[in-house]
Formats: sequence, C-alpha cells, structure tokens
Amino acid sequence: MASWNALYWDDWMVYAEGSEGVKSYFTECTRCVLPGRATIEATLIAPGPWLMRVLTFLYFPLIAMLLAKFLQRTRWLRDKETSSITLVVLFMPAYGARISHIDYQYSFSLLLFMMGAWMTLSPRVPIRVLALLPIFWSMFTASLQVFVAVIIVVLGAKLVRRELQTSADRLVILGALCAFPIVHRYLFPVLFPSYAFTDGYNTIQVAFLLRAVVFTSLLLTPLMLLGLKLRKEKAVSREFVLLSIGFAVLGAGTFPYLAVGHFANLSDWILPFLPDESDWNSRHQLLQPFGIALIILAVAKMLRRRERAFLFLIISISVALNIATYSGYYLDWMKQREFIAQMSESRELLIEAKSIVLVDEALRFNARGRGVRPYEWTAMVNRATDLNIIVDGNSIQFCEEKSPSHLVTVSADQGRLRSLISGRIGISVNLKQIEICSSFSLVSND
Repeated sequence: MASWNALYWDDWMVYAEGSEGVKSYFTECTRCVLPGRATIEATLIAPGPWLMRVLTFLYFPLIAMLLAKFLQRTRWLRDKETSSITLVVLFMPAYGARISHIDYQYSFSLLLFMMGAWMTLSPRVPIRVLALLPIFWSMFTASLQVFVAVIIVVLGAKLVRRELQTSADRLVILGALCAFPIVHRYLFPVLFPSYAFTDGYNTIQVAFLLRAVVFTSLLLTPLMLLGLKLRKEKAVSREFVLLSIGFAVLGAGTFPYLAVGHFANLSDWILPFLPDESDWNSRHQLLQPFGIALIILAVAKMLRRRERAFLFLIISISVALNIATYSGYYLDWMKQREFIAQMSESRELLIEAKSIVLVDEALRFNARGRGVRPYEWTAMVNRATDLNIIVDGNSIQFCEEKSPSHLVTVSADQGRLRSLISGRIGISVNLKQIEICSSFSLVSND
C-alpha cells in the first residue's frame, strides 16, 4: 500500500498512459478479455493507480470471508477448522504479483468466483440461480474454467449424500457449471475472436498437457484411496480426509498452469513463496492457497496438542514473508522514482538520441529478483524526458538510424535496509556517448 501510484512490469505499457491507454490496450487485446474490462479499469485508473491498488488490497479479505461462508454452508468442517483454513489462505505469501495492475482482472475474477461459489449453496432458489452470473463472468480468467470442478464436486457430493434436496434448479446449476468451461474455451473464440483464450500465453501443448495429467493424477491418488476406503466402510481419520481433499484441490488449482507449461520444476513450486525470487511467476499461484491451506490444516491436526502452535508458526512465517516481499516492491518503486528524477535532469544531453543502451548495476533493488524489461525502462525514460527514446536490449545496429547513441549506467550507493529506513536509495545515472558510428564514419572517409 506504500507504493500508492507505483507501476510495475506490463503496467508501464498500459497504465502509464492513463485511462486512454487502458481503453486502447484492452479494446485491442485478443486474450484474457473480461467483458467491459476496458471501461472498468479505465474508470478505476482515472483518479490514479492508487485506487485499483486499494481495491485489490480489499479483494483478498473479501475472498477469504466468502471462502469461510462457503465452507460453513458445506457443513463438512468444524468452525475452528474453517477459521484456520481462512486465515492460512488470507496470509499465505502467494499474492505478490497482485501488486501489478496488469493482474487486477485475475483478482477480480477470483472474487466473483468465490461469490458465486457461496451463492450456489444458498437455501434460496433465486440466489442459487443468480450464482451462475458471477461464476460465468469469472471464467474469462482461464484457470477458473478448471477450478470450477471444485464447486461441481461439492454440489454433486452433497446431492449424492442427500445433504441437499435434489431439485430442478440444482440440476440446472450443475449442468451449467459443467458447460461453462466448454463455452468459454471453445465456443466463445469462434463467436467472438476477441475472446480467444488459446492465443499464445494460454496455448495448451501436448507435452505440457500430459505432464499436467500425470502430476494431477498423483495429487488425486489420496482422494481415490479415500473413496475406496469409504466404499468398503473402513475407518478413516479426519486428517487423511483433509489431506486427500487438500491435494485434490491443489491439483485443480495447479492443473491449468501445468497444462500451458508452468510449474515444470520443483523450484517453480517453492521460489514464488520467497521474497527475493521468481520474478513475476507468483501470478500462477492464484488458486494454490486453497489446497495448500487444507494440507496445512491436516498436518496441524496430526500434531494433536501442538496444532495451534503449528498454525501460529505457519501464519507468522507467512506474515514475515509478505512483509519482506512487499518491502521489496517498495524499494523497486523508490528505485524507479529516483531513476526518473535523475534522467529528467539529463534531458538536455539526450535531445538527439533515438535509442540508448542501459546497464543496471542496482539489481539488488529489483523486487523478487526480477529483471526490468526494456519496455519498462523505455517508458520510464520517456516519462522523464518526453523525448520518445527507445531503451535497447544491449544490441547495436551498426550506424543505422535507431542505433543507440548513449550508454546509460544505473547505480546506487546504499543497501536495502538503509534505503528502507532512510527512504532514499541514492540512484545515480552516468551517461556516456557511444562513439562507434562516428569512428566508423571517419574510417570509411579515409
């Protein structure tokens, strides 16, 4: 929250241009399009990026609250278990990437999804039917097209176990929930090309899909064993039930990302939780906390008398990791602000420049160990100078029109902790003219 008006990552391509930039980008976007997204986000960005950041900050407590309400309506968990799951989900260090405005729609979609999930278990028929609207809207985030299986299984299980009365509206809701992923994934791209989820980023490849199926099958194995034991009327511990369901929910939340090539290695599962690693890969963790929270609760209950101590330790570690993560984003924004200020003072030296090469020697201030993309540097340089300069990726097109004319070196004279305390990083910018083309011209004339 300290980085009120900060821009990160792809934000510099979209939100740096204000409301018009948002409308232009999302009107032309051919994937991950949420209906009305351009209008919604342009309206939210109008007062400043801070408003969207405040909303994102509020969404996750609301998501946790709706999760608690949903779990209470299932009547499968005790109140203390519901509270434990809710707190673990809320504080889990898995939402770091949500600080970027470009990820706003996924947070909003998850809020809609949880609202719909809670409404499906309402005792009132009109509310149950209306639940289809937020769930349908949420599925413009592709991963929720798979995660909806959790709601389907919960509703189906409660009907089979006769915990809910079988009625026409509940059968219609189940049928609609089964149909929504097909409609979104296959029908919409045909009818509305702007909703083409399969373009580029969300393309499912056979190798990735096979890996996703194998890995998810392993996560579902405990649940299948649980089903066999219950069918044979064997005694099953509550811890094993929670563990089995937790692994299954984790599988449902990870499968859509596995299917498009993410979480390929063990490190991909660990590093996104850490404050100084993973670049922006924590954005793929959106649905993992639900399953992980169930697994953590199961482990805690295995510890018997130490259950509360274990949960307290997990939440404390999560809070500490979150503080470290967001302090890193704050330092990143401080670095950007100071860089922009330094470049604005060097404007007169870059009047004739069309392209520059930038070397970043202050990498320790990049949040999550991320690399700052050339288009981010370009946007920052142009905000500082208003000269339409391109930051090149360390490549020189010999003496062509867009060949870089200057080498810009970014450095800092303070450490991270001191910068946090003082509120100043001490960014300095050193400009040197690149003489390659002038030297080449002299040789050619000789």
